[in-house]
Amino acid sequence: MREDNGNETRYFPDALATGVGSMPHVKAEDACRFVADTLTTAPFWPQLPKRSFRENMYVQYSEGFPGFQIDEAEQKMWVDTARMMEGLEAFYEKVLANDLEAFAISREYAEGLYAMPGMLRPRHPDGPVLYKGQVTGPVSMGLTVTDENRRAIIYNEAAEDVVVKTVAMKARWLESYMRGSVPAEKYLMFYDEPYMVSFGSAYLNMTHEQVVGYLNDCFEGVSCLTGVHCCGNTDWSVILDTTVDVVNFDAYEFGVGLTLYDKHLKRFLARGGILAWGIVPTSEAVRDENYRTLAGRLEGLLERLEAKGFDRVEVLRRSMITPSCGTGSLPVELAEEIFTKTVEVSDFIRERFLREV
Repeated sequence: MREDNGNETRYFPDALATGVGSMPHVKAEDACRFVADTLTTAPFWPQLPKRSFRENMYVQYSEGFPGFQIDEAEQKMWVDTARMMEGLEAFYEKVLANDLEAFAISREYAEGLYAMPGMLRPRHPDGPVLYKGQVTGPVSMGLTVTDENRRAIIYNEAAEDVVVKTVAMKARWLESYMRGSVPAEKYLMFYDEPYMVSFGSAYLNMTHEQVVGYLNDCFEGVSCLTGVHCCGNTDWSVILDTTVDVVNFDAYEFGVGLTLYDKHLKRFLARGGILAWGIVPTSEAVRDENYRTLAGRLEGLLERLEAKGFDRVEVLRRSMITPSCGTGSLPVELAEEIFTKTVEVSDFIRERFLREV
């Protein structure tokens, strides 16, 4: 739902349900059909890492990255720094020209991206309320992809900017493709940052200012809503200090951690920020839960915020409900149970707290 507030137009998702990104299906049609039939309000296009190594969350966004090497047989990836240096001039020419097609994600790298529009059209002829896509964030991309000497590529002075600009250009191309293939009221781009759980440790040698800068640079150039997903504890002040619109977190295991950043959260929500509660566990633990027990966990976290001066209904109006993480490594049956319960929690919360809003 959209509401006008003075000179500002803000988006209120009202606890709608969506997903994080990866699914365990091998056939794109099966994954897309399930998403289209289940997440009817806010579907997403699924990443399918079991279908192909090229759908690995780091390989998937490598096209256009100079010097990027893939060994599918060994399931390895790295950057050949000599080839990268040779390709820098051509790379920056494409970036400066805003040549989005040079950073397109091809079908062999993202079958679900291309299969989803055909699944959605007969089910949602006018389009869903929200359509979500995702890219791998610059911190996680830069720390996971290494050079030929197994050194994280983001610590290579020449490659640091290449990582950020590649992610930024991928997001711009992806938004353009999503808008052209699926009509929707709103579009959302997640930047998945699992390695933000290492912020502040010896493993991640980056400052608060660096990470904020990387993410903000990646958000520039897209006109849709932006989101950051991190599936563990982190220094949430870093993400909340960016210009991001949606913060997605594992509320099932680590929800209390985010509530400790109440001052940052108040500023975030005051500027129109949205919390995407990953309250449904992406593990066998989900079998012991139902929508009432999961909603109860969420209510417990909301009570913590209420004790710090937050309004429960206002927070829920600026909330989404998601699984705690991607489901790409799980059995298909378990993944589908997780998404079904995500929708059930969303429906229950909307009926209980937001019916008259």
